[in-house]
Amino acid sequence: MSDQYTAVFARYDVDGDGRLTADEVTAAIAGMFPTTELNDLSGIVRALFAEYDTDHDGFLSVTEFVPLAQNLPELG
Repeated sequence: MSDQYTAVFARYDVDGDGRLTADEVTAAIAGMFPTTELNDLSGIVRALFAEYDTDHDGFLSVTEFVPLAQNLPELG
């Protein structure tokens, strides 16, 4: 796993628990697109979790985050 993705993951994991919540992912995306209303992001975040939360625990681990980051280079 790339140190670059681990560092990006750590930046978005604001509580440092080793997993990203929907709120943390929403904040990350909102930071990339500051003019987007948060209501518009909820559907995007749900879709991302549906695809990348492979163990369906409601969080993104670093191993689940890496494919997401590879497909959304803006996260980096």
